[in-house]
Amino acid sequence: MIVNSEGMKQIEANSGASAETLMERAGAALADAIKKEIQPTDRILILAGCGNNGGDGYVICRYLSGLDCRVIPVCGQPKTEAAQKNMKLLDPSVILRPSAVYRQIERADVIIDAVYGFGYHGELQSDIRNIFKAVNSSSARVFSVDINSGAEADTDHHDIGAVRSDITFALDCYKPAHMLRKETELFREVRLIPLDLPHPEVSPYCEMNEEEFFRCFPKRRENDYKGTYGKTLLIGGSYGMAGAVSLNITGARTVGAPYVEVCLPEEIYPIVAAKHTTAVFHPFRMHEADRMIEPYSRKAKAIAFGSGAVALERKEQCMDMILQSSTVPVILDAEALRLLHHNTYILRFVKCPVILTPHLGEFAAMLNLPAEVIQDNKMLYASRFAQENGVYLVLKGPNTIAASPNGEIYINQSGNPALAQAGSGDVLTGIMAGILTLTADVFKAVCMSVWLHGYLADLGTKTHSMQGFCLESFPAIADELFRRHGF
Repeated sequence: MIVNSEGMKQIEANSGASAETLMERAGAALADAIKKEIQPTDRILILAGCGNNGGDGYVICRYLSGLDCRVIPVCGQPKTEAAQKNMKLLDPSVILRPSAVYRQIERADVIIDAVYGFGYHGELQSDIRNIFKAVNSSSARVFSVDINSGAEADTDHHDIGAVRSDITFALDCYKPAHMLRKETELFREVRLIPLDLPHPEVSPYCEMNEEEFFRCFPKRRENDYKGTYGKTLLIGGSYGMAGAVSLNITGARTVGAPYVEVCLPEEIYPIVAAKHTTAVFHPFRMHEADRMIEPYSRKAKAIAFGSGAVALERKEQCMDMILQSSTVPVILDAEALRLLHHNTYILRFVKCPVILTPHLGEFAAMLNLPAEVIQDNKMLYASRFAQENGVYLVLKGPNTIAASPNGEIYINQSGNPALAQAGSGDVLTGIMAGILTLTADVFKAVCMSVWLHGYLADLGTKTHSMQGFCLESFPAIADELFRRHGF
């Protein structure tokens, strides 16, 4: 389960266990996990804070007795009663003065970061930042307790000097920060340490994996026909951008969308139709785009608009018509997002579910904010925008973030740098349009789409290079995956 800091506080409070009991349980479990990662001859240094995270460090030190293990209270004496008690249980000889910290960092083979926990916010003090800089420059293996010190548990934000670890051990539940490994690059691996505390039944942080995906994906029945689930409508493309709408079709076919219709300018129709023989095409003359598209948009089960529509005439009118007349999910991508610059207020008046799929630069332009400002708080801005505008937002990145109008958040874990190429987002848009055609739960469909898009790249790079990964291989990779699950 993924919970934020307030949720974790509530779990601890509802457990009925005292802070001292929780600290003992956590420290013992952490020590067991760390023992599996170290050698008996390793010189171990624990950096302890003055709160309960530091208290966990003192308990770890006690359970590592018999090894060359020392602890330094880098923030001074502990301030919580439980941490004070556990410090006093240690042999005083293993507790070193803060002035020895740099020398001990140099000699250490293993450093355990137990300075700040999930309650940390803001910026590091300069003296602590300097200590962490020495840790990050050392050759020691580094393990962080629950949260890397200097990083916030609930956001993307971390101090520039935050501890960088080999393994971060998440206590009892994952926190949002654990789901952002690719974004923050603060740790190589996160491992969950169960504490057997009672958890709430639901969390606003959604999760997706292979088992959950195929639990939610509809299996074809014997009496299904091509119109059972309705039509997937893809609208886009323009002169010089035929590839974008072609990749939309590739995405829709990746998930087996049974009836794909494509509205596109007649000048690129021969190019796209030559590559895709199963889609139904509706070419239009540029000056009649909105009028030609309208009847098909009224009959679709899911609509995607904007991929490759850079030079599309009457694109503003097309988007207005789609948003005003549709009652089914509408995905706005690429050029459609640029039409929303300084004009996002229109989203509050539409009656259909709207899914926006910007990357960071497009999202920053929509908000009229510097990308650097959003980068440090992507979850906050994504969730706030989705709720204020009543839309589903898919903020693409190394850990793509999806936010719903109801406050739900999904932080994607699948995918790799093979997707860092032009056209990757167009495939995602097609996958999403296809799954929205097949699945009634909009946010579930969005999460499924984002996960599958990344997971197929993970599967594909087992046999193909990241450098030369071909987006058009998605249907073949998906076919093997679906076949394994009996679809």
